[in-house]
This record gives sequence, structure tokens and C-alpha cells, in this order.
Amino acid sequence: MEKTMQLAMENKDYIVEMRRHFHSHPEASEHEVNTSKRIFEELEKMGLEPKMVCSSGTGVMCDIKGKGPGKTIALRADMDALSVQELNDVPYKSTVDGMMHACGHDAHTATLLGAAKILTACRDDFNGTVRLLFQPAEETGYGAKAMIEDGCLDGVDATMGTHVNPSIKAGTFSVEAGPRLAAATWFKYRFIGKPGHGAQPHQGVDAGLAACAAALDLQHVVSREFPADQPLVITIGKIEAGTRFNVIAAEATLEGTVRCYDPDIFRAVPASMERVVKSVADAYRCQLVVEKHDAVTMPCYNPDAPTLRGQATVKKLFGEEGLAHVPASMGGEDYSFMMDKVADSLFINVGTGNAEKGCCEPNHSGRFNVDEDALPGASAVYAQYAMDYLNE
Repeated sequence: MEKTMQLAMENKDYIVEMRRHFHSHPEASEHEVNTSKRIFEELEKMGLEPKMVCSSGTGVMCDIKGKGPGKTIALRADMDALSVQELNDVPYKSTVDGMMHACGHDAHTATLLGAAKILTACRDDFNGTVRLLFQPAEETGYGAKAMIEDGCLDGVDATMGTHVNPSIKAGTFSVEAGPRLAAATWFKYRFIGKPGHGAQPHQGVDAGLAACAAALDLQHVVSREFPADQPLVITIGKIEAGTRFNVIAAEATLEGTVRCYDPDIFRAVPASMERVVKSVADAYRCQLVVEKHDAVTMPCYNPDAPTLRGQATVKKLFGEEGLAHVPASMGGEDYSFMMDKVADSLFINVGTGNAEKGCCEPNHSGRFNVDEDALPGASAVYAQYAMDYLNE
């Protein structure tokens, strides 16, 4: 058994205890005050020197130096929870009404703390530096960018991040090249018309009708302006218009998201959408206000070199059977901004699914849970990958 895996198993109780603590005490994005405080304290107990980062004051960065000089690799874990009511009846159930670790960030935080224990015990086995990044606010797309702005990737040569995935078997890992997760935007358009009586619509300017027409016409952007062999999704998730059943809507808003894998398409779509929406607004005699069209995430794309390294790491610890397959997803992940900043970066899906234990519900569900037996292995992969990179 590899030393990293042996140490991970020796620290299993600690990793599970940390995961349960964070699960019981979830905190919202940019408000992870007690979470970051506990992380800080745990790292100090290991003899390390963490520091708080980000304008929210809830990010934590900590370096672990090896036996000699070398490169620097950053390992990232997010730690914010979701506004989801927990439906699980477990001893470590969320103590905060309406707030839950329904996406597994409690597991990410706990396994990176486990990796910290492994790496501090293996300082003589690697050169260079492992930088631990405990990131706030992944769910709002704020945290990764804030940590980059605070210099957390300065001098970093490579990065690695993980995410638990209940769709693959606990104890296996998806380490695959190419697109893994999509780029995502959040857009909001406001149409301004003129109120009028529903019985005399010609006296008003119907903003609601314009918004409905725009929602339909935006789908033509997907089908007629971009390559059919490149996945692209434009979803209108929210339409608001009107104040009363018999009054012409003076204002209306469209709100939604764009998802795709190709960075060039991602950059080109907003201009195409705005052209279509502006033309619809003009046709319906409305004024258009573009209130938002922001990049929430970039594409998560695994290059070949770190993918091969990651696969070798998993096989070293678990054998060929440790590798699993997960199709690329249109979901988003703000770790993508770190991947965009540092070319030698890798995103790994950690299998935590186990139907016999009831750990098969999807992320963001009130019944989401993880097979905790998979957590030590995730800590070992964090640590072993970092050491494999630094010792190349």
C-alpha cells in the first residue's frame, strides 16, 4: 500500500469527523465565517501557518513545503453550502434550517484537510510546495475569482481540484481529458413598454409580449448561428411581466443562462443574443435594458498531460479498477477560472455513490449524501497527485 493511502486510512476517523462537523454547520456563500475559522484552527494544530484571504475574509490559504526547493502546486476545495432544506435523518443533519451541504463541499473541505495531514507527514518525500486553497462562494461564482485576485495563484505551476459525484461508484475516480463542465453565463434583459387597459391594447406597448417573443427567438441563435456539433444551451429560467390580469405590462424581464464547452463560442454568444433581443424589442416598440450578462464560470477542460498524470496517480493507489467514466456535463464550476489561469490544471470527479447506503441522490437534492468510506481515498488522491507532480 502506498504511504499516502496508509496515512489516509489512519486518518479516516478524522476526515469523517471533519466532514460531519461541516455538514452539521453549513454556511452560505461569502459567509463561511465559522467554517474558515475551524479550517484555520485545524491547520494550525498540524504546525502549519495558514492565512485568511478574499475580501469576504473567509478564504484560507496554506503552504506545505517539502524537503527542498521546487515547483508549486495548488490543491483547491470549496466550502460553501446551499439554500436547501435537508431531508436526511442522520446524526450529523444540518442544524441550520433551510441550509444544507447539498453539493458535497463539506466532503471537499474535509478531504483536503485529510490531505494536509498526509502531506505534513510526507514532507521528506517531495520537493517544492503544496498550496492548500480552501475557497468560499463557489455556488455564486465569486470565490475562485476572488482568490485569484488576492494572489493565491501567484507562483503556482499547477493546480488540482475535485468534486464528489454520486453517479459513480464510491472508491472510483473519473480522470478524463477534454471538456468536463461547461462555461456558464447569467443574463437578464429588461423590456420597457407602456401601460394600458387590456381591453384597449393598442393604447399601450406590451412589454410582456416582447419578452415572450424574445424567449422564442433566442432559440434560433442556438440552431442557426453556431455549429450543430458543438453543444450550446440557452435557457430562459425566469420571465416576469405585469401587475394585473387586465393591464398591459409596462415592463418585463427575461433571466437565464448560457452553457457551452467551447471558449470561442462562449465569447461570441452574448453579442448574438443582444442583437436578437434588441431587434425584438424594436419590433414591439419597447426599450431594451441589458441588466446583466456575466460569466459565472469558464469551461472546465482537462489537458492531456495532467489527465495522464492523474490517471497514473489513481492507478498507483487503486489499480485500473479505480478509474471510472463520467460524461461531460453542462453544469458549471468556478474552479474553471483557476484552470484558465494555470494551464497545467486537472479536475477530478470523486465517486461517492452507494445505493445500499442511500448515497445515490443527485447534487443539490435535500436527500444528497456521500458514502464516507470514499473520503480517505479522495484525501490520498489529493496528496499523491501533488507529490507525483512535484517529483516528476
